[in-house]
Amino acid sequence: MRTFLLSLLLWALAAWPAAASSLDKGKRIALVIGNAAYKSSPLANPLNDARAVSDSLRRLGFKVISLENASQKQMFDATREFGDQLKDGVGLFYYAGHGVQVKGRNFLVPVDAHIEREDEVAYKAFDIGQVLEKMESAKNPLNIVILDACRNNPFTRGARSGASGLAQMDAPTGSIIAFATAPGAEAADGAGNNGLYTSHLLRNMNTPGLKVEDVFKRTRVAVRQASNGRQIPWESTSLEGDFFFTGNAGAGSASAALPADLDQEMWQLVAESGKPSAYRAYLERFPNGRYAEQARVQAAQLVAATAPATQGAAAPAALGRQNVARSTGGFSFSEEEAKMDRATAAGREVAFERTLASLECAPARRQARVQLKLSESGGGQFSVALAQRLRQAGMKVGQAGGYVVQGTVSSTANRHHLLRVNEVSVNAALSLISASGQEVASAMGREESYAGADVSNAFLELVQAQATDMASQLITQLCRPS
Repeated sequence: MRTFLLSLLLWALAAWPAAASSLDKGKRIALVIGNAAYKSSPLANPLNDARAVSDSLRRLGFKVISLENASQKQMFDATREFGDQLKDGVGLFYYAGHGVQVKGRNFLVPVDAHIEREDEVAYKAFDIGQVLEKMESAKNPLNIVILDACRNNPFTRGARSGASGLAQMDAPTGSIIAFATAPGAEAADGAGNNGLYTSHLLRNMNTPGLKVEDVFKRTRVAVRQASNGRQIPWESTSLEGDFFFTGNAGAGSASAALPADLDQEMWQLVAESGKPSAYRAYLERFPNGRYAEQARVQAAQLVAATAPATQGAAAPAALGRQNVARSTGGFSFSEEEAKMDRATAAGREVAFERTLASLECAPARRQARVQLKLSESGGGQFSVALAQRLRQAGMKVGQAGGYVVQGTVSSTANRHHLLRVNEVSVNAALSLISASGQEVASAMGREESYAGADVSNAFLELVQAQATDMASQLITQLCRPS
């Protein structure tokens, strides 16, 4: 199911020439807000975080509008000023402080807010949607929103909403929204000078040559490891180009050496894959490359080796610049890959059944009650698939009084017009919580996606595969000896 070929081609096309797709050029404008001096629930780190981010962004070429311990009016005014300067530039909004969700909408809490009831939030707090509206209206090429605002609910018991943390948000075209922790979860304020999330974010923002997506990916891994899985940052992205905070590999004299470097890098990926379609991708991109002849030989040998297993298979043709085949199933680029994908899916089903058969588990846990409370985009298919697997293991899904599966599931669908293919992916992070509120198991989804001309059926297969893997992780951890 791994869309090696699509990732490979997109990476190659985006990397050369770098100037064609890079969004680094032009002005950079940022609005940074740190709110800490709340009367009812003060915070230790937001001011330090906001100051550190502001200083770092200035060194990285951003014009920064900074606010500390802002009132609602100050936040409105600064957002208006920020929006007026966004046109034709790169925009970045950073907020550290209290934030809440009410009925699926996210609000940032000014320090002067005195909120006693949930229905007061909409007009006493600051709706993050206003920042997104300013960004969309500016029609600038790229926007970044960073919300370190998933701390505990700061209000009195009567003002609490039914959900913790912030709600999931879909990034508008050309934007990336980064949460300090997964939607619906809470992040700690941190014990040092900076919060856990922002300290790792700053380190990665200042690492030369990292694309913005990789900055957040590295931050997510570091925070998850540092918190022992209790805090897992999350992103929603719809970026259409590359952006580097610093050290764009395509800038200056480095760009002249890029084609040769790309040839070498792509060949290493191809050789690691060992798939005929990967060799064809290399030949499509580098028909006269330094490894072109070796690619033709390797691809021909691989096709010949698999030919007897295919009815009516023709002798391998000479390989050169040719179109890449796509399977009717829509989840791979060659029939060889399609067979491997289906075998992998079947293997997971068998592996899950073997896990259940061999697992020693106390009946009280194996047959425990469990409720699913997932924040899910994509129609709810993942919840259905996960429930099916948990029932298969013997658990009583949907009954209160036992365990709760919490987490986020995000599905994305993209169209690459140049390659004329669609791609879908599913990302998930789950926790199994006991009746006493203790996390007893956690599961992370694999980084997998499907690609092809038609991905409708493939999406359901991907959901099933991810749900199977994650159910196995949760059940295995639940049943292990305490």
